[in-house]
Amino acid sequence: MLLGLAVVTALVAWQGVATVGGALASIGWGMLLLLLVFPPHLILGAISWRLLFDAGRAPPFGTTVYAIWIGGSVNWLLPVATIGGELVKARLVMRRGVSGTDATASVVVDKTVQALSVLLWVLIGLCLLAWLKPDASLVVGVLLGLILFAVAIAVFLAIQRAGALGFLSGAIARFSGSAFWHRVAGKADQLDATIRALYDRPGRITCSVLLRLGARVVLAGEVWLAAYLMGAPIGIVEAVMLKSLVAATRSAAFTIPGGLGAQEAGFVVFGALIGLPPDSMLAISLATRVRELMIGLPGLVAWQLTEGRVLVGRGRAGAEPSGD
Repeated sequence: MLLGLAVVTALVAWQGVATVGGALASIGWGMLLLLLVFPPHLILGAISWRLLFDAGRAPPFGTTVYAIWIGGSVNWLLPVATIGGELVKARLVMRRGVSGTDATASVVVDKTVQALSVLLWVLIGLCLLAWLKPDASLVVGVLLGLILFAVAIAVFLAIQRAGALGFLSGAIARFSGSAFWHRVAGKADQLDATIRALYDRPGRITCSVLLRLGARVVLAGEVWLAAYLMGAPIGIVEAVMLKSLVAATRSAAFTIPGGLGAQEAGFVVFGALIGLPPDSMLAISLATRVRELMIGLPGLVAWQLTEGRVLVGRGRAGAEPSGD
């Protein structure tokens, strides 16, 4: 996080605080318009995730939307390497009656779905970059990074289908002889089986990936809208290219909360390739950060209120006198 903040500070200082701040301030109350792109993004994500449950076992739609909002807020604003938000999602739907196995299996597969959608999203951006800036060495460099990302996804998928959770917990149980780990191994085997069953429905997985991809396309609208409100010369094609390739830099910097610094550097670098000024690119990146804060901070507050009610409920239950 400190490294990301240092990068952002250096980039803003390089272009001048007054210049970048002035460009950002020119959006004014129009910043609220950026919030309009988030509801369709959220709804598409919720529909995508619900496809990863068996019929009749998915959480209510409102619960799914709420869980994705909270999970996204956690991943944007907290140092959880984009994993903590998935755990929070699973916990929230479990509180609405979804079994632990179904909730956990769905978020594991959903993480793969999200990675595949990023892969397709970056591929779209690469094609647009090749069209806007025909530079073979540049395209090959991005393509090599994309291939490495695809290999990482393939390995992650192979590990899931091989039943790694059951294997590891079973090995620990045999080594320790602990009854606790034998129970964990049994549940892990059940989780592995549920995950494999989800992957045995390629039609649902494909639809889920495409819906996630659609959700990412929707978010490209905030780049175009922010640029339009600032008077920057960016068309929808350039906005899609920037948002998709910046997604690659954020994914690579997954250990940094919200890809802080990586996103800003990505906007500056990829914007420069097509002749866009770095001060405008920084202002657009920071505008999308403001949108994340406006949505993410209330999400974190809502999450804490939810957990607080759980703790209060447990405290009251523990304080109730016995019926003797």
